[in-house]
Amino acid sequence: MLEQFIRYVNDFYGPKGVYDMGATPGQIIEATGAMLNLEGWDCAWDSVDREKVRDIMIERFGLKFPGEG
Repeated sequence: MLEQFIRYVNDFYGPKGVYDMGATPGQIIEATGAMLNLEGWDCAWDSVDREKVRDIMIERFGLKFPGEG
């Protein structure tokens, strides 16, 4: 499940993704680990989790969502 989720997030935020933020596999893996370690976070491997990983990558790595600053 984890490997599929990493690919899913990459398909959205990796190079040539739906919302290409230039996220690397390493950044996605690190942000996913951070999400899984959040107290009280109940991971369902869905779009809510994908967006949480996105937010963590923006915060940790300074990535920008397309069309933002």
